[in-house]
This record gives sequence, C-alpha cells and structure tokens, in this order.
Amino acid sequence: MKVFSQIISYSLPVLYLLVIYVYYLIFSEKNKSLVKKTTPILLVLVICHLIEIVTRSIALNNMPFSSSHDSFAFIAFSIVLVYMISEIGLNSRGAGLFILSFSFILELLSAVNMSWETETNELLINKTFAIHASLSVTGYTALSLAAIYALMYIIQNHNLKKRNLGKLFTQLPALNYLEKMSLRSIVTGIVVLGIGLVLGHYQALSNPLIGEFFPKDIKVIVSDTVWIIYVIGYLIIALKQWRGAKLAYLSLYGFLILIVGGWIIIYMSESFHKFN
Repeated sequence: MKVFSQIISYSLPVLYLLVIYVYYLIFSEKNKSLVKKTTPILLVLVICHLIEIVTRSIALNNMPFSSSHDSFAFIAFSIVLVYMISEIGLNSRGAGLFILSFSFILELLSAVNMSWETETNELLINKTFAIHASLSVTGYTALSLAAIYALMYIIQNHNLKKRNLGKLFTQLPALNYLEKMSLRSIVTGIVVLGIGLVLGHYQALSNPLIGEFFPKDIKVIVSDTVWIIYVIGYLIIALKQWRGAKLAYLSLYGFLILIVGGWIIIYMSESFHKFN
C-alpha cells in the first residue's frame, strides 16, 4: 500500500502539469474546444489525488496534516476540488490557469518533501478528527478562493472604469465570470466548513476529557464566529441581491476576518487540539 501511494504521489505533479497545459491551451485560445472537457479532466485529477490521500492515510495510519508538506498536498487537493465545483456549468475557464498553477506548486513541494513515517499522535490518527479537519480546511480554502476571485473582480472593474484596457485587462477573466466563481466559492465554503465544524463539536462532546458540545476553547470559538459571520454575510447578499463590487468587497472583508481569526488561533491562544 505504501509503495502504491508513493507511486501516485510522485506522479501527481506530472498529472497536474498535463491539466494545466489543457487550461493553457484554452487560455491562449489555441484550443477552445477543450472547455467542454475540463470538468471530466478535473474529476480524474481529483479522484487520483483522493486515492493518494486515502492510501497514504491507510499505509501510515495518519490524517492528511501530519506535517506541513502533507498539508500542502491536501490544500492543493482542496483548491482543485473547490475550483471544479465552482466552474461547473460556466462557459469560461479564465481563472483555471492561475488557480491550478498555484495548486501545482503546492503539490510539487509536497511530493518532493513528503514524509513517509508512521504517525504516533493519537489525535492525528482519529478518523473523526481527520474528517473534521479535512472538511474545515476545504471550507477555508473555498472562502480563500472566493476572496481571490473578488480581488480579481475589483482589479478588472477598476480597469474598466478607468478605461485602462491594457494587457492586464485582457488576461483577467470577465467580471460576470469572477462574480459567479466568488459567490459559488462562498456557498461551498459555508456548507463544507459548517459540516466540518459540526463534526468537530460532536467529537468534543464524545471525548471523555472534554464532554461538551461547545467547549470553551479559543480555536473553537473563533472558528464558529468566523463561520457565523460568513453565514450572515451571505444572507445579506441573498436578501439584498447584492452583486458586483458590493459582493466583491464583502468577500474581501470576510477574508480579512478569516485571516485575523487564524492569526489569533495560531499566535495568541492555546487549544486542546493544537498540533504540530
């Protein structure tokens, strides 16, 4: 199992490059007919990466975050998964080349430096915690991508207002596309992160050392607060039907809150489920 997982792990960067090349052909308008084939192509990449994560977890008896390089691999997987979900049904693939290139860098760093030592930390071999952490990271990744799309929207919108239709304008995706990708990423992030947090609360309740559904832990409190803020923000967007620049700026503000929350968790708190 370990050898099989290693083969897939070292093959993934090559597969990523092939997918990126497909998006380059679309982006450069050398083969726009590939647009209709990107979803199944991404699905193959996601499945292969998921197989690698699962087989490595089984072989080493760990979860995908035992080391920083393990985390890089899972974040790369999360980015591709969220991007695939977001682009379904859209005719444009404008952001794919940029997003997938970043994913490739993370996956390459992971494959080159991957640790293949068996995990001994009890928390990291807990299956419920692994699912909770995986869903939470995927949710945070989706919200981060929403902010990236929002920033690209603001830059592109600024270029249009200033009639600065230079090289940057032609390289960035259309406003309507960026708006839809940002909104879809927000919804994906809220749903996936919400499920992950509920699993975390359930695990806290079932843990004899904690025994509370809402433990008095700063990491839990901050994570729940950030999620609630995003839910409220989305409800405001839905009720007021905000789109365009308002949606973009609200997404960026939410991401700033997410960054501040992460900083508090990492540098200003002690948590019962903090690990290195």
